[in-house]
Amino acid sequence: MKLISMKASLVLGLIMSLTRCTNIQEPINLSTAKSYFSELDSLCSIDNGKLWGVNLYGATMIVDPQSRFVVANQSDNNTSLKKKDGVFIGKLPLNFNISNTSFDWNGKKWTMVMWNALSSTDKYSRDQLLIHESWHRIQNEIGIKPLMPENTHLDGLQGAILLKLELISLKQALQVDETLQKKKFLSNALAIRKYRQLLFPNNTENNFERHEGMAEYTGYKLCGLNDGVITKAISKRLEQSIDKEGLANSFAYLTGPAYGILFDNLQNNWIKEILQGKSLPEIGLEIDGINIPSDSTKLKSAISMIISDYHAEPLIKSETEKFEQQKKLITYYKQKLINGNRLIIKNNNLSFSYNPQEQLIPIDSLGVVYKTMRITGEWGILEVKNGILRTNNWQAFIVSAPTSANTGTIEESDYKLLLNNGWCVYKIKDGKYTLKKN
Repeated sequence: MKLISMKASLVLGLIMSLTRCTNIQEPINLSTAKSYFSELDSLCSIDNGKLWGVNLYGATMIVDPQSRFVVANQSDNNTSLKKKDGVFIGKLPLNFNISNTSFDWNGKKWTMVMWNALSSTDKYSRDQLLIHESWHRIQNEIGIKPLMPENTHLDGLQGAILLKLELISLKQALQVDETLQKKKFLSNALAIRKYRQLLFPNNTENNFERHEGMAEYTGYKLCGLNDGVITKAISKRLEQSIDKEGLANSFAYLTGPAYGILFDNLQNNWIKEILQGKSLPEIGLEIDGINIPSDSTKLKSAISMIISDYHAEPLIKSETEKFEQQKKLITYYKQKLINGNRLIIKNNNLSFSYNPQEQLIPIDSLGVVYKTMRITGEWGILEVKNGILRTNNWQAFIVSAPTSANTGTIEESDYKLLLNNGWCVYKIKDGKYTLKKN
């Protein structure tokens, strides 16, 4: 009896073990993901191309960043994704960076959204993000080219002050009801923008605003909220941003929808002008009653009056104090990434992702430091958690040279480098290293 009982126990244990294996919980709930796809499809069908001339719904995947598990609304062309419970599941290869973006994979242009970025409680913010990234998937189709920003001046002292003055003007324009007042504050915002761009002529502010600002505006317009609620939400974000740092890569998420909502009230068919290649400031200056000085001297005088009207002296003082502290960071990164032993990675069609909310640290005329970044190339994968320098000409990325190893998986305090077989860290000369295939 004891032997039979033991056998029965072993069989029962095996059955329970097999049951557990076959009921492994996916990192993403499939029915929840399916409902998110349905929400997106419904909202895009309501618009059905009225805003941009194209229905935004298409190939969309939700990805769990930790496991790289994918849930998609359709199959890829190589059938790497398998159908299950009305969705398609699989795993994203390591050589693809995971972020909220659009990208090409297995014969299709995809919208990618991270699972942990989708709110389970706020339907509108969830749909706003899904629509934002869906717009990026079709932006080439409607003639708006993707763009890497070149606006590090906005994380410098003068650029940051002028940007925040522009945000204050936009907030004021959104909060007033009377049309003449709206136009007054909109004129202030456009004057500040023009003055800033005269000081920093080598910028991509307007084009980056077409790229990211229009995606963010579209997310708000189509997520199901009415215009009154959208206006309040954008105004609140502008208010919250006044105390934030690191807006060089994210300002367009603020200014794009703000200008867009204002133009909805003041300018007919402005989206058509965007599609024809115009920038938001160009469209704003066409609005009847919008006047800004054309002479640089008068423009500077107008900015001084705006500072006085807004009682912005405390803002200027606060920003100045912050940038005194930033000098310490600049010294720290210069010592580590320029003066010390450094690994120089050539930008040979590298793929990289970063957090646009993080502050950029300009290093003289050499480049700009990102705190975190993930880079993939033919040599492998680099995951940075404390500082990487991108040269101003985009030709190279620089981290401190590794001290623990030169092949395989290299873990340093500031980054993790996974080198593919045959690749190594190669010493060029004292202080300079690169990646080389044996």
